[in-house]
Amino acid sequence: MDMDKFLQWMELAKKYQSSNFWSEIFDQSSFDEFMKNNDFARTDSAQAGAEVRKQQSDFPPTDIYVTDSEVILIIDIAGYRKEEIQLSVSGTTLLIKGFNNRMIPGEPVQQERFHGAFERVIQLPEPAYPNQTKAKFNNGLLIVSYRRQFLNEENVPIE
Repeated sequence: MDMDKFLQWMELAKKYQSSNFWSEIFDQSSFDEFMKNNDFARTDSAQAGAEVRKQQSDFPPTDIYVTDSEVILIIDIAGYRKEEIQLSVSGTTLLIKGFNNRMIPGEPVQQERFHGAFERVIQLPEPAYPNQTKAKFNNGLLIVSYRRQFLNEENVPIE
C-alpha cells in the first residue's frame, strides 16, 4: 500500500468527518464531488484494463444503414484476413469474432490499433436470416447486407 496515498486519504477523511460521516461517504453525489475535487487518478493498470474492455466492446467499429430494400453493415477490421473472421446471425443479433496473432518485433512506442482476439455482438435493426445474408471482405472492410423482410408498414385492425 502506498503510504502517501493513505495519509492523503486520512487528511481528506478528517475534512468530511461529521455526525453524518458514513451517510455522506455512501452518498453518490458526495463521492462524485469528492473524486472531482481531489485528483485521484486510476492506476495505470486499472486504466489500461478499462481501456481494453471499452476497446473490445467497441471493436470492430460498425456503421449500419437501412435502405428501402436492405440493411447494410460496414465493419472496419483492418489488419485481419477474411480467414481470421467468423460471422453468425440469429434474428436481430449478429456475432462477429476474429483472431490474429501477428506481432511486430520490437518495443511499441505507440500502440493504438487493436490486434488479437475479439468478439462483438451487434444488434440489428431488423431480423436477418443466415441463408439470405451476404458478406464481402475488401480492403479491411467487411460489408454485410441482407434484404429487409418487412418493406411496407401495414395497418393492424383493432377489435
